[in-house]
Amino acid sequence: MIAVNQLFIYPIKSMQGIALANAKCVDGGFEHDRILMLSEPDGTFITARRYPELLKVKTTIIDNQIETSLPTNESIAINFDEFSQSNEATEVWGNHFTSHIAPIKVNQFFSHFLQKDVQLRWIGKQLNRRTKRYPDVPVSFADGYPYLLLNQASFNYLERHCPEKLDIRQFRGNIVIDGALPFAEDGWKTIKIGEVIFDIVKPCTRCVLTTFNVNSAKALHNNEPLTTLAYFRSDSEGDIDFGMNMIARNSGTVSIGDKIEILERQTAKNYLKNLPKKAQKDIQPCTITYKNQKIIGNNQQTILEQLEQQHIALPNSCRAGVCGRCLVVLEKGEVEALTSSAIKKNKQILACSCIPKGDIAIEFKK
Repeated sequence: MIAVNQLFIYPIKSMQGIALANAKCVDGGFEHDRILMLSEPDGTFITARRYPELLKVKTTIIDNQIETSLPTNESIAINFDEFSQSNEATEVWGNHFTSHIAPIKVNQFFSHFLQKDVQLRWIGKQLNRRTKRYPDVPVSFADGYPYLLLNQASFNYLERHCPEKLDIRQFRGNIVIDGALPFAEDGWKTIKIGEVIFDIVKPCTRCVLTTFNVNSAKALHNNEPLTTLAYFRSDSEGDIDFGMNMIARNSGTVSIGDKIEILERQTAKNYLKNLPKKAQKDIQPCTITYKNQKIIGNNQQTILEQLEQQHIALPNSCRAGVCGRCLVVLEKGEVEALTSSAIKKNKQILACSCIPKGDIAIEFKK
């Protein structure tokens, strides 16, 4: 029998999750899931992609408050009644909506932790965020969809092929199921869990966030597990997928042990199969120069990921070689392109889709 094995919510985007025995489906996802988020003062979202230390921050829900604890054991209680009443402009992945700002003491707490001026934002009681593809479906601060389904068997398959020790929490799923064949979820279109019907809308394209150890917040060697996933879960556009994004048709409760009923199937997405040879490309250090600042990088990760790990911001949005916001000029060196559109005319390249072959120098394309 295919059934729910684990349930998680993430009250504050990019911070530690909370394991649950049952979860209530409400507008925007599971109750309390990603209802809070850190942002720049202008409302642009901040995640552990750039600040992996956020993965070490613990959260606890107590009545109308969320208790947040730092690795230093400093803590603060976040009360929803203390947030601003006004609707403030907010942005997640180019999606613009409004949210409410936390009081100064809360913002200072997180600003001190990150050594950067940030704000904590609450999505509010009435969710006004919508995405272009599903304009009638409310969304919280999640990247794009309210629910993420993971298959334990798919994770086990990945773990057998990956040289690094993995934790399924690296993929930040809401619902983990067991009892299915590896990647059986690729062929599901509509499922029922407990009393809730879910539509599977797309595979979840993975990013650098999955490469951090959830306990230490340190990057795993050789950009794993993305390097291994790329051999059998990458498509013709260079996207690497793991897990399935979902929306719910109705409210209700999902519990551990609930049976998964497959109501409708679909043709699974086609992935390029190129399993690794025994000798994988050795990791080599290199220097990346950007705006006269030099960092020690490697020949395994994209330029954008490596800059972000050093807290160097570069404009970006899609992270898949589509939007062009991370376009830079390659002034020195050579790169490996992950997609056919990553290298353009006049030495212009997409930082999200290019990996250094050796020492490089880049400048932002204004």
